[in-house]
Amino acid sequence: MKTIHLPALATILLLAAIPSIGLAQGSVRIQSPADGATLDAMDENRLVYEVEPGPRGDHAHVLVDNTEVAILRELKGSYLLETLSTGKHNLCVSVANKTHVLIGIERCVRVSVD
Repeated sequence: MKTIHLPALATILLLAAIPSIGLAQGSVRIQSPADGATLDAMDENRLVYEVEPGPRGDHAHVLVDNTEVAILRELKGSYLLETLSTGKHNLCVSVANKTHVLIGIERCVRVSVD
């Protein structure tokens, strides 16, 4: 007689479901600036993005060095980065739900400002 192992069966079912869950999660693309880019502090620097919020997302937030600086209602566009101090910075676009809770879908780039 064969014994069914419920934990093993549950794991198999979960792994089978992950690809379909993953396709519906959403995504963020930062088209500009490129990761590792050097920006001129005197120029108007724009963050060009495209967001697929997925079923749990609603809009996106821009974070500079882990500090929120903007809310993006448009799913595709650009955001004028306010004056960035010289040095290295981490720029992120993160998907949020209707209550502004970040849901874990994000893309970040590291830039240097001269």
